[in-house]
Amino acid sequence: MKPLGPRIRNRQITGFSLVEVLVGMAIALIGIVIMFQVMENADTRKRTTAAGGDAQVSGSIAMYNLERDIRLAGNGFGSASAATMGCNINAYDTARAATFTFPLAPVLIVNGAAGAPDQLVVLYGNSASAPIDQSFSISTTTSKKMASTSSRGGLRRGDLVLVTSGATCGMVEITDNTDIDQLTVNHATGNYTNALGLATIARFNDPAGFSTASGLVFHLGNRDLPRRNIWQIVNRRTLTVTDDLHLGAAAEIGEGIINLQAQYGLDTTSPRDYIVDTWQTAAPANWTQLVAVRVALLARSQQYEKAAIPNYATCPVDPATDPATCQRPAWAGGIFTMLNLDGTADTNPDSVDDWRHYRYRIYETTIPLRNMIWGTAP
Repeated sequence: MKPLGPRIRNRQITGFSLVEVLVGMAIALIGIVIMFQVMENADTRKRTTAAGGDAQVSGSIAMYNLERDIRLAGNGFGSASAATMGCNINAYDTARAATFTFPLAPVLIVNGAAGAPDQLVVLYGNSASAPIDQSFSISTTTSKKMASTSSRGGLRRGDLVLVTSGATCGMVEITDNTDIDQLTVNHATGNYTNALGLATIARFNDPAGFSTASGLVFHLGNRDLPRRNIWQIVNRRTLTVTDDLHLGAAAEIGEGIINLQAQYGLDTTSPRDYIVDTWQTAAPANWTQLVAVRVALLARSQQYEKAAIPNYATCPVDPATDPATCQRPAWAGGIFTMLNLDGTADTNPDSVDDWRHYRYRIYETTIPLRNMIWGTAP
């Protein structure tokens, strides 16, 4: 009889069989697939969270800056009468090819067509003196003499003022306030010395001059400080602001802001109670009734989601046929008009440009126009 030892040793050193190796490989592959799926899901959630956070930060900063600017609207001319508020201001600037005009309105909403983003134009002065109107009784094309019951106090060389007589309005730059009558201010062209003692050249005085028989002067402050800021969305994704009065360059305020909508808030009660009675997109017939502005910004994340967002997945192309499960981005003034990422109309759900595959944040606020409320008597 042969001993069993060698046979047992041979079995011990033969290793894994082919079946055992294949089973091990299958288990390992399954483990690798599961591991990569977990990693992919975690990375997707991380990118979604980060992109949503970016949209939230961008939207918050954009709304903060926009609200801060609108709160200044009307500074320097909030006490203008209904006959004057809304007039077209005749203005001149040596940096422009021709004279230009703009309405005397604290906030002007330029409505975007078919739900496109609106533009907001915010106008305000920045005077160190009290923002009150001063009456003048004698006028030439280059000077204004304040009424004996008024004063030229606070009006300094280098300041911008609005000269109004009913619906006739102009903007001039004060070049001299040293007349011995202590009532007259001049707005001539050419060189002069400003209030800081610096030699400068009048920028905003028309060589043809500007004159009305009598009226009111509204003080806007040093010529470099008043603003007529235009807020708008460019390239379908960036909120910018431009100082149109001084022909400033556009400044980018918020990335990922794809829509801006606004409404006027009017107090139509008589006597006035300074509570908004009507919200509307049309410019008011009586600008002194304007006491607030309602604004909404729509921010979009940069992260494309493979599956449509549940709130938007069932939204058809036509909002009029939305089912109850469709929750389009909306604000107090209505729903936002959603477009494809390339700016085309929403006609092809689930395309690479489909808006339904992105997350959105809505920022909405109501901004009281304190200079209009404080400046206008009940």
